[in-house]
Amino acid sequence: MEVKQNNLIKTLQIQPLIVVIRLDRQFFDISQKRKNLLLKINKLSNFGIKNIEIGWDSNPGWGNLILEIKKQFKSINIGAASISSMQSFDSICSLDLDYSMSPFFNKEIHLKAIKYNQLVIPGISNIESFKEAINLGYKIVKVYPASKLGINFIHELKNFKQKNIFFIGAGGIKSKNLKTLLNNGYDALVIGKELQNQTPDKDLEIWLKNY
Repeated sequence: MEVKQNNLIKTLQIQPLIVVIRLDRQFFDISQKRKNLLLKINKLSNFGIKNIEIGWDSNPGWGNLILEIKKQFKSINIGAASISSMQSFDSICSLDLDYSMSPFFNKEIHLKAIKYNQLVIPGISNIESFKEAINLGYKIVKVYPASKLGINFIHELKNFKQKNIFFIGAGGIKSKNLKTLLNNGYDALVIGKELQNQTPDKDLEIWLKNY
């Protein structure tokens, strides 16, 4: 896990943004939805997006979908979002992902992730979970929901840390706020449903020109 954490930090230092895509309802029942997803990822890649998370789905075909995306988009760092149950964790173990994320801190899942060398970044919303994550060896955490917890919370975490921690902000983040949040304590950010149809808007296009 140590190597995976270091590699992800290096990647996000180059471009501190992850775009998360959630699968539509009936995604696996309608073939056109798969085609639309691949077109969307291709469009994001053409805009210069380097890191994309795909929301976990309980459908048995989800794992093969991730492998297909990884094969087709080798220049993109693909991860999995919403790893919050043992079922979801078990489904990522054979995918050789560089990273996954959980919406909250689940010690049982994180202990298992460490055992099997899977990087499942914990979601943090309070000091207690932050302390536990650090004690488990995490040096990269996700602050969630960042838009509600605010800038003061990230400062509180920074005051509490005992070593360098890489902070990813997620939840309700808008592209127009990327620069402000990165200038006020966050090391990287996740943007999802606030970005309409996961298509870069003018604010994101301007921001991307610097990366």
